[in-house]
Amino acid sequence: MAKTRTYYDLLISCPSDVKEELEVINESVSNFNRMFGRINNISIDTKHWSKDSYPQSGGRPQELLNQQFVLDCDAAVAVFWTRFGTPTDEYDSGTEEEIEKLIQSGKQVFLYFCDKEAKLSDVDWEQYQKIQEFKEKYKHNNIFSTYSTLEELEKQFLNHLTLYFLDKHVKGGEEPLEPKSELSIKGVSNGEPIENMKVTKSSFSNSEFITHLNTEIISQFDSIKQYHFTSEQEETYNKNSWPTVTLAFMNGITKEVAVSAKKQKIICDFAENNNIEINKISFFDLGGLKQKESQIITGSVTYVGTDKAKEKLKEIERLFDNIKKYDQWVSYFEKLDSKYYLRLCLSNQGNRYDEDIDVKIFIKEGLLCKPEDIPIPEYQIIEECEKSILPLFQDKPSLSINGYDEYPIEPHIPVLPYFTVEENAKQLKAKFKRRLNNIFIYECYNQNGYDILTFKQSYLKHKNNVLFPSIILFNSKPDSVRFEIQSKFSSEIVTSEIEFN
Repeated sequence: MAKTRTYYDLLISCPSDVKEELEVINESVSNFNRMFGRINNISIDTKHWSKDSYPQSGGRPQELLNQQFVLDCDAAVAVFWTRFGTPTDEYDSGTEEEIEKLIQSGKQVFLYFCDKEAKLSDVDWEQYQKIQEFKEKYKHNNIFSTYSTLEELEKQFLNHLTLYFLDKHVKGGEEPLEPKSELSIKGVSNGEPIENMKVTKSSFSNSEFITHLNTEIISQFDSIKQYHFTSEQEETYNKNSWPTVTLAFMNGITKEVAVSAKKQKIICDFAENNNIEINKISFFDLGGLKQKESQIITGSVTYVGTDKAKEKLKEIERLFDNIKKYDQWVSYFEKLDSKYYLRLCLSNQGNRYDEDIDVKIFIKEGLLCKPEDIPIPEYQIIEECEKSILPLFQDKPSLSINGYDEYPIEPHIPVLPYFTVEENAKQLKAKFKRRLNNIFIYECYNQNGYDILTFKQSYLKHKNNVLFPSIILFNSKPDSVRFEIQSKFSSEIVTSEIEFN
């Protein structure tokens, strides 16, 4: 009597270092068909690129494989050991793309990670790291298993095949979920997406960095206080410091060195503000140090005096420079600490990727701190700020949230040397502003009492999050922020309004 048999296609997707496992998988499928398939009138056929693909032109290789047989499979089994595979145009490997595409389509994926030992010389650590990141991504979904021996894999896989396909057959098969994206905006905290968005303030002014600078300057005061000049030293200076033979035309203008009134005031103000006691006369005493300006070489100055006096002058000059930098850091950090910060990411928790995603953020007029309103540091610290502070505006990617990677290419415009301090400072500030604008890439509009920020995310995988191009800054704390999201695969505009406590 004729019987109706149901056939299921099982995709085998494994990187090149997994060879013995392929035999285990094929043997397990054969055992399933022999022990369970025959009496239940079902059969599992395996599909693998080595036997089920054919030469074809007109597209990227992985996409052609997807069209030929991958996307028609009812389920897949994937095994990772030390290699993640060869990258495709959209994913870090062909195996990852096949897994992602099938999950997006609501298909079953049997995913296994091998824990058996490997020769260190055979391990590509970059590939291995990608496996760990992929594993971390799915650890909360409970869709994978691990094994240490081939026997353990065989036992697990046959059991999983049986549980899934017999249940599927008894229920008459389940329709795969309709592929769709599910876009939303989430907050970011400690590298993790959070539902409850928070507006925060920075505390740069109370940072260890500022404390360390302050401590270093105080220690400099203590060091300078140790310099004492006696009449004996001055007498030695008078006898030995001046050359006995000079040429008249080489003699320059000689005058006693003194710390300027401006520098003294800045140093004394710091001492007063930090409860440092100093004797102004002895602290700035340079032991009769003099300077000679050459009449031949313009700007050439020679100091005449004891080595100790010269060292003290250098220490005072260094103290002044450090106090000036410290004051600039404090002033800059106070300005940053007066702002409010909102860290956001774009999330897709659907079962398919999405493209051409347009995001709009509606903020009540007057609250937004626009790029042109972000404080610019002063000359002495601007290069350090460019390296250490600017990156903080972008937030850091993590295992849970990808970084935004569609910034415009920054043109290299060098800061030209041999300018005056004022001209050099002007160049550095212009460079800082250019870099700011390449981070805060939002288009900004004003309409109906709102400042509206917009940006585009060209692509976002399913079950993935990506950071906004930058942290959003406010001059005053907002009560709420409204969002609109449009995309290629969403038929409706996604809207939400977030209220802040």
